[in-house]
Amino acid sequence: MAIAGCAISVVCDLLGAALSDRIGLASDTISNLAAGKWDILSDLGIYAFVVGVLAVTVGLIRWRVSRWDWRLGTILLVVLAVDYSLIAAYEAYSTGEGTQIHYKLVYLMGVAFPLTVLLTAGQFYEIDRRLGIALYVGGVLWAIAAPFLFVVPTGWDGLYERALAFGKLGWFVAMGVMIWRDPDIVRRVPEDERS
Repeated sequence: MAIAGCAISVVCDLLGAALSDRIGLASDTISNLAAGKWDILSDLGIYAFVVGVLAVTVGLIRWRVSRWDWRLGTILLVVLAVDYSLIAAYEAYSTGEGTQIHYKLVYLMGVAFPLTVLLTAGQFYEIDRRLGIALYVGGVLWAIAAPFLFVVPTGWDGLYERALAFGKLGWFVAMGVMIWRDPDIVRRVPEDERS
């Protein structure tokens, strides 16, 4: 479900841009796509992604890790799911009203996602040190790169935002693959390394 949710969100974005006569993947953000006649595709993609986020959340909870950072990370996944649902449902861009609320939701996502990655990376480090290091580095790089979206020239902000989204989707796909391949992997880590 996590992998499918991510795949559907990408397809909806690409399809919406292809069908629109005014949206470019490089020059227009995902929010710009949500303001056009094909906004239903943007919303559908976000809702599919929310299902993927919740699937990852359930999968990580099933591992029953007792670490405080892991538990906080899984709580933030629920916050992310609610945040994305509100972004899709609020229609700030389609109505032209309430864009400040839209931005606040985006800021929340920009903080919650890298924190989720960093908070859960410690347990993955116990499973596979290379994976843990990659997650720490990826979380930090994403957190550093995300704010620059607001200063990227408008001719390229869509491409930059989609690159950030690709990095985010990569994390969720990686989690989905790990859960799918071995849903009990964490339970085989010695208890003293889990808590």
